[in-house]
Amino acid sequence: MRNPTLGVCLAACLLLGPWLAACDDTIGGHTPVGGDEASDAALERFVRRAYLDLSGLPPADADLAADAATLRTAGTTPAARRALVGKLMQQAAWANVWVEELDNRVLGGETLTSRYQFLCSIIRSQTTGCQSCVAADPCDCACPELTVLESERDALATAASDLRGGMSTSAVERRYAMATGYFALAGAPESRARALFVDFLGRPTEGEETENARAMIVGGLGTSPAGLLFHRHGASYADLIDIVFDDEIYREAVVASVFDRYLARQPSSAERAHFVNALAATNPDARPVIEAVLSSKEYFEP
Repeated sequence: MRNPTLGVCLAACLLLGPWLAACDDTIGGHTPVGGDEASDAALERFVRRAYLDLSGLPPADADLAADAATLRTAGTTPAARRALVGKLMQQAAWANVWVEELDNRVLGGETLTSRYQFLCSIIRSQTTGCQSCVAADPCDCACPELTVLESERDALATAASDLRGGMSTSAVERRYAMATGYFALAGAPESRARALFVDFLGRPTEGEETENARAMIVGGLGTSPAGLLFHRHGASYADLIDIVFDDEIYREAVVASVFDRYLARQPSSAERAHFVNALAATNPDARPVIEAVLSSKEYFEP
């Protein structure tokens, strides 16, 4: 069972900024009984766990030995743990794993390739101008309906490389939310609204949220507002996406998903407030939250 005091320690450490070393101290600055030097087994466990969570694979023996030795030399401080986490997140494997998990979440277990093959096959068989296409790739066709989908699929396929290149996690999620391949199978507008909330806000719609989001998906008359959500008016699906991804509720969902993914719990009110305030109001990126959580003592001592 998780030690409840570790969550308190993480919440307190969030306020310490550059004094991260204090996160391994108890009240009054005293180190725990028996000293604060981690055992070799604890160091190796942390390295393995970080590799598995961030790359999807265990470390090679040489990497395990080298990273554990680096932590041992640095005194196993939060700063040293953060350095290892940061190194792993700069590698291609982390971006690949992050996007694969996003695919699994928003595409219902399908891959990007299978989703677009299915959609393109349907359009190719039912659209007169596309029925003459014979390419093995069902999206590879000169008809306008499939050209749009092929371009969209190819843009989504670069998500991992774009993430490695510095694109924020929210920008990647927003690209998915706007894609026809994401919402085409969701059904009626109200079903699309509910799916959007579950997939990107981590909760179902409440009260009049379904109706207002549905109204934006259907669209208003000209530039007239169609619905009101989170105290903002919107007249289109694009407006709905802007409202969802630029709201504090989305940033709360980002923080909650990181805690659930890596600590298997929800953040406390103090943790949620700290991280939400630390994230940018527009185009937020989950990476700093991931680094902070994985370098915490709670993650180090599960």
